[in-house]
Order: sequence, then structure tokens, then C-alpha cells
Amino acid sequence: MKRHKNSNKQYSTRMGTRKKVHAFVRVKPTDDFAHDMIKYGDDSKSIDIHLKKDTRRGVVNNQQTNWSFKLDGVLHDASQDLVYETVAKDVVSQALDGYNGNFVN
Repeated sequence: MKRHKNSNKQYSTRMGTRKKVHAFVRVKPTDDFAHDMIKYGDDSKSIDIHLKKDTRRGVVNNQQTNWSFKLDGVLHDASQDLVYETVAKDVVSQALDGYNGNFVN
């Protein structure tokens, strides 16, 4: 572990490299899943969501209907084991070594 100085503050990095935050999304389809609203990128790292405009809002409607997200990974219909291996395994291992790690579920 190396120690670095940054404007009078010290911070530690493992193996001399800084780690970035990784973002994954897990999509678990159900019987009433909105297949026509969600499109997955061929790279398995992007997802596009499209909602139809709400016609009840009238002719002038500035409702946002499209969102695109670029992530570190999209886990579509993935098993719990695959999610753990892909997302959590390294964080859990590092936490057991005394490093901070977070998950948002």
C-alpha cells in the first residue's frame, strides 16, 4: 500500500492505483416485464429506456421519454452467482482485507 499527499491530506491506495466507482445494473424480467421499453446495447454496457408520451398531458407535452445509460455492465436475466462473481466478489474480498466497499441495491 502506498501513501500519497494531496493538499495536506493523506490518502491510501491499494497496489499504488486509485480505484474508480463501478456501476452495474441488473434487470430481472417478470411476466409483465416491459420488453418494448428497454433495449440493451450489443456491448452489454449500455441500456436505453423509452416511455410512450402520456397523451393525457395534452398536445404541448415536454415529458422526457428517452434515457440512455452507459455502465460498467448490464446483467440481464443473470443468476445470483454471476452477479456475485461480476460485481461483489472483489469488493467482499477487499472488505475482508480491511478496505471500504459499498453496494447499492
